[in-house]
Amino acid sequence: MSSYNKAKGSKFETDVMKYLRKLGHFAERLAKAGSNDEGDLVVIIAGQTYILECKNRKKLDLPAFWDEAQTEARNYAKARGIVAVPPAFVIVKRRNKGIEDAWVIQPLEKWIEQMPLPQGDITSSEGFTTAPAEPPLPEEPTEVEQKEEEREDDLQ
Repeated sequence: MSSYNKAKGSKFETDVMKYLRKLGHFAERLAKAGSNDEGDLVVIIAGQTYILECKNRKKLDLPAFWDEAQTEARNYAKARGIVAVPPAFVIVKRRNKGIEDAWVIQPLEKWIEQMPLPQGDITSSEGFTTAPAEPPLPEEPTEVEQKEEEREDDLQ
C-alpha cells in the first residue's frame, strides 16, 4: 500500500474517531500490530465496546473487510484476556460525502437486535398498510326498520 493510501486511511480513521467523540462517545485509535492487529478504533457506546475497521478504498471488498474486522475483534479480546469478543463493524467511506454519510456494514441479525422492541402483540400486518381503510358502508335497513321509519314519518 502506498504512503498516500496509508495517509488517506489514517485520515479517515481519525475523522471517524473525532465524529464519534463529537457525539459524546469514547473513541480511540488502536495501534497497528500486523497480523495481530486489533482494529482501527475501539469505541464505547452505552457501556458496550465495539471494534471498528475503517475503510477508505476505491474498490470495495465487503467479505474481506468483514472477515478482517471479526479477526481483529478476536485479537483485541485475546490481547486483553476478555472472554466475550466485542462486536465488530466495518465503516466504509463514501466518495464525495462527509463522515456522517459513511456506511456501516453489519449483518442483518445485528441490525435487528438494535431495533426497538414492539409494544404489545403484533398479530397481523394491518397496521402497516399505507392506504387508509375505507369507512364501512351503511347497512340497508331491515324490513322491520323500514316499517318503523314509515310509521314515524306518518306520525309527523
